[in-house]
Amino acid sequence: MINFSRLKQFNTKHQLALIYPDTWNSEGKSAVSARRFRIMNKIRTEYPHINLHPSPVLQLPNGDATWGASITKFHAFSLVDYTRVLAFDSDTLVLNNMDHYFEAPRAVLAVPRAYWLGDLRNTSLSINEQILGSHVMLLEPNTRRHDRIVKDAMDSGEFDMEVVNRLFKGSAMILPHRGLALLTGEFRSKDHSRYLVGEGEDGEDGEQWDAVAEVKRSFLVHFSDWPLPKPWMFHTDRQWREALPSCEEAEEEEERRRKRRGRGEDDCPDKLVWRGFYEEYDRERRAKCGFIDE
Repeated sequence: MINFSRLKQFNTKHQLALIYPDTWNSEGKSAVSARRFRIMNKIRTEYPHINLHPSPVLQLPNGDATWGASITKFHAFSLVDYTRVLAFDSDTLVLNNMDHYFEAPRAVLAVPRAYWLGDLRNTSLSINEQILGSHVMLLEPNTRRHDRIVKDAMDSGEFDMEVVNRLFKGSAMILPHRGLALLTGEFRSKDHSRYLVGEGEDGEDGEQWDAVAEVKRSFLVHFSDWPLPKPWMFHTDRQWREALPSCEEAEEEEERRRKRRGRGEDDCPDKLVWRGFYEEYDRERRAKCGFIDE
């Protein structure tokens, strides 16, 4: 709901489709069921422009509490009322209008590479040796394809990224990872060469990392700071402190930062931007989802 509201603010011209647990359509007898039923009724009433698609939650047989239901996202392949679907995970924050991705050449599946797992700097690697991401997917819905993917995932017991790589590594169209596969964890890194590599002129060797400029050119950020919990979950002060990016800078930059502190400005761009993502999420959650706690 946060991202749909942001897409509207960014003037998207495309339809919005929400996949949610079909059990939330029943009021049930428990307080939790009644609350979820009330939430969906509120969304249905106050956001009539959002197309609702109740779907069964897919839980892997391995019982994994964190990622066991991650393959539920594959229900996006069942949305055959649409020609193409741009599906992204709930632990993301839309940063800009994303309509232009629908202008990409037609493909059964288009995804960015998981740049943080495979070293794209190694030009000798073949496409089959690189790793595809799955937190955002541009796909063409197809009922038979959906059934095949879901069956394969349930039979194999593998998580969503593993399934995508095994079934589509040789056929998926590759979307540029810069701007679409930006991780919050990238702002905690001291080596950004994997992220900056291989994206045309802006990714040539020697480009300097600029946290603020990277956010301005990006369309989606993925919250990924394990073991810090996702932004809607409780975290301790210690978890937050340990996850904060450090500000190790050259001597001249440190001097400039001391001067900024003297003017009431503190912290380096990486820390400011990283913290800003979580603060923005909190603001959006209070503004868009406050009715949940009414």
